[in-house]
Amino acid sequence: MMFAEIIIDITNKNVDKIFHYMVPDSLKENILIGMRVIVPFGKGNRMREGYIIGFTDTTDIDYNSIKQIHSLPDSYSIFNENMIRLAKFMKDKYYCSLSECLQCIMPKIMQDKTNRYANINYENKDIYTLIDKILKKDNQQSKVLKFLLKNDNASVYEIKNLLNISLSPIQTLEKNGVIKITTKKINRNAINIEKYDKTINLKLNEEQQEAFNFIKTKIGSDENKPILLHGVTGSGKTEIYLQLIDEVLKQNKQAIVLVPEIALTPQTVERFIGRFGEKVSVTHSRLSDGERFDQWKKAKDGQTQIMVGARSAIFTPFENLGIIIIDEEHEATYKSESTPKYNVKEIAEEICKLTKATLLLGSATPSIETYYKASNKEYELVTINTRVNKNMPDINIIDMRKELERGNMSIFSIPLFEAIKENLKNNMQTILFLNRRGHSTFVSCRKCGYVMECKNCNVSYTYHLKEHRLICHYCNDIQNVPENCPSCNSKYIKYFGVGTQKIEEQIKKYFKDARVMRMDMDTTSKKNSHQDILEDFKNHKADILIGTQMIAKGLDFPKVSLVGVISADITLNTGDYKSSENTFQILTQVAGRAGRADIKGKVFIQTYTPEHYSIKFAKNNDYKGFYEKEILERKTMFYPPFSNIFFIMISGENENMVIKAINFLHSVMSYYNQKTNFYISDVAKAYIYKLNKQFRYKIIIKAGEEERLKNFVIYCVDILKNKMDTSKINIILSLNPNYIQ
Repeated sequence: MMFAEIIIDITNKNVDKIFHYMVPDSLKENILIGMRVIVPFGKGNRMREGYIIGFTDTTDIDYNSIKQIHSLPDSYSIFNENMIRLAKFMKDKYYCSLSECLQCIMPKIMQDKTNRYANINYENKDIYTLIDKILKKDNQQSKVLKFLLKNDNASVYEIKNLLNISLSPIQTLEKNGVIKITTKKINRNAINIEKYDKTINLKLNEEQQEAFNFIKTKIGSDENKPILLHGVTGSGKTEIYLQLIDEVLKQNKQAIVLVPEIALTPQTVERFIGRFGEKVSVTHSRLSDGERFDQWKKAKDGQTQIMVGARSAIFTPFENLGIIIIDEEHEATYKSESTPKYNVKEIAEEICKLTKATLLLGSATPSIETYYKASNKEYELVTINTRVNKNMPDINIIDMRKELERGNMSIFSIPLFEAIKENLKNNMQTILFLNRRGHSTFVSCRKCGYVMECKNCNVSYTYHLKEHRLICHYCNDIQNVPENCPSCNSKYIKYFGVGTQKIEEQIKKYFKDARVMRMDMDTTSKKNSHQDILEDFKNHKADILIGTQMIAKGLDFPKVSLVGVISADITLNTGDYKSSENTFQILTQVAGRAGRADIKGKVFIQTYTPEHYSIKFAKNNDYKGFYEKEILERKTMFYPPFSNIFFIMISGENENMVIKAINFLHSVMSYYNQKTNFYISDVAKAYIYKLNKQFRYKIIIKAGEEERLKNFVIYCVDILKNKMDTSKINIILSLNPNYIQ
């Protein structure tokens, strides 16, 4: 007798265990580990989806009480054994259920949910009368009909999701002959290979060749350390990636290439498809669920050898993986903000351990944690110090305090203003970059550059508009906003902030003939608008591109000879311990957009704190110098990589209930921390204290050892859940988050 070990597709912690089901004779020939199953579950024997993670011939459960598997939705496995091992690793690492991890690894939707398509039934003689009648009503059937009048041949699954409705109105329309539903397989091509020109391997320069030769020897070898490729902007890292993938393909192996979502532009895709054609698949958030499933299935069936994509591409089900490349490895978007809160680099390391594949991390500005590991021989380090065109841009630091002294109250310094004018005259292109992330605002003096900074934590206070207070996001110290600068006593101290629209207005005011494009959240909300703006700018349909971080990296425009950074101080004063690192990275990356062809690039960085080390080192493109200074700061303040930070937030609609829960949790933590093994902050309001009617409060815990910290937090949270009713509050846990909220 054979039993299947099944994880039920329910995220409840009480159900997060293996259930044994009998395999009926009719399924024994076809059933495999990793398959989805439909099984009766619970007292009411409701049919639920589950996943087979193993088989056994023995069980402690009474045979008479064991239920049978009802059916198999697919003819193939969703997970191979390595992916099941990976899910178990994720469950332990990211303190969530095995079901959540398996759902994260598999595509968002599976084929049986996407191959039913709805169309208006024009064969019905009374169709126009019926349409007229239904559209006069304001109900779910009319919603579906309006959608189908605009979107012919739409997936039933996507109609339900996009309109947020049940299956019932769709079934009623079908029953009444208004629509017809067909089941068929539609081949969706996420990329059009025909439009890309074929390329061949370029001749590598000496530094590139040395890097390539070293990494090539590691592919397929028993030595399986991750490799950091640290190459300056424009040093030709992508060409090395392409030639390494070529080597992997020669060994009949496959490759996963990860790039940040923001850098996943047609320009990036073009490089891989141009070299490898139909061997490449692409996946990213701008594809529909059905398109993403198709890419996953092609990889599963061996119809593709290279997957290029954002974060979720790490779960591509290749059977013979040779290399994982993570480009721009320092990017914060490689860490998921939803459960399971996985870090792509940690997942990639685990996959490479399981598959013996090589992990290559590439960046011009590696994260401090990654470079620390490379410095301590946990990772191999390969360095490229020069650009392919041997033409680094001239970087100029503009002290905006001096501009103020000269009477210039504009957001543009005089040198930047003159450089824009000159660039327009020479028919070259300009990028103006606003160094902004989220809502972070700080208080600084425009006359002397003084920034209000927490003395406990060595980070700037964050200005909270509603309370008109300064709050430290680490120790929760609160200060009043001074009327005069504590350093120079001037009246020019205030919270800092300027938007892309303001910059666009000013440019159009001063440069009336300039063609201007803006790239931010407002202008990129439509599908493909991100690509369209970049494509138009590449084709010189605009002279000036204004944008935030989405224009700072991975872009290669031959006619861009000038980059202006409107304010370097915004990321420098976010109240985050990583603010210096983020500033150095973003300034170095955006400066790297200038002068990538034969023309010498110029960069102007406007700042009120030109003496700050992150800005000085960015000016000289000196990563090593920056790292050595920053790692000492981290060690002194006991920040990662020397510690781990655990962020806890409790939210709910009843503020008193939230406060009661978080205060109880704080008291539990304080009780079990009598030996002071952990640093525990006071309870405080979250940065955005109320969101979607939810009140939000936080605690921050810091410790050296990750496992010990994680166990401590989960133990205390479990006590809270056992002692109080937590059904009406949300408890959000995040280890080493991208930023403190």
